[in-house]
Amino acid sequence: MSVQKLSPNLLALDTSNQYCSVSLHWGGQILAQHEWSEQKHSQMILPMVRALMSAQNADFADLDALVVGIGPGGFTGVRLAVSITQGLAFAAQKPVLAYSSLAAMALVGLRQTELTQIVIAMDARMQQVYWAHYSLSEGLLQSVVTPSLGDVGVFANYLAGIGEPCAVAGNAITVFEPIAQVCTRAPLVVASIDHEAPHAEDLLHLALMAWRNGAWEEGVLLSPEQVQPLYVRDKVAQTIAEREAVSAVRVQSS
Repeated sequence: MSVQKLSPNLLALDTSNQYCSVSLHWGGQILAQHEWSEQKHSQMILPMVRALMSAQNADFADLDALVVGIGPGGFTGVRLAVSITQGLAFAAQKPVLAYSSLAAMALVGLRQTELTQIVIAMDARMQQVYWAHYSLSEGLLQSVVTPSLGDVGVFANYLAGIGEPCAVAGNAITVFEPIAQVCTRAPLVVASIDHEAPHAEDLLHLALMAWRNGAWEEGVLLSPEQVQPLYVRDKVAQTIAEREAVSAVRVQSS
């Protein structure tokens, strides 16, 4: 499926982290709102969408597609962005482009460093990180390692094993000391970006990059029902039995 226009009209949403992020590409211009949510994503997201659309006198019927960050990230936030995007897309009968929220951060990090490789790592709590490794090749962002969940130590070892110039970004750099230490060593370069959360504006740039490179095809443009959250963790907390088992091991070893 392709759209024969010089520039597409796109609406992008991301609530995978602690920020609520919305961006609109309309008539070749980009408007964006990116705000700390204090866990109020569900109250903020639609008013932000309406504000951007109203500012451009934009109509959902004239959108070419919606774009959504599908995670990984907070379960509730990821589900919210996907469900809101699905609802808007169903109502307007528009297709959707779905990207990992980590890829949005990767794109801006590569632009800042002018490198072709980048690793994104975000705090996933419980001494773990959501991470992915990307490369920029032939004008498109490609996955070297797809979004994954890893223990801090294992991930730090992965970074230490990278032997070519590579950017690193994401809030895990400041949250976890082992990762921060590895990032001080060549050939790693910490990207000068906002490391706290992905921006919906960068999701737009991923979609526009695909547009310019002729990558809008069947299988890339999704119908609303095809859009799914990207979960790389299937449990978010230990059960009572698991916590008791860990406590018992600690008592026995003390």
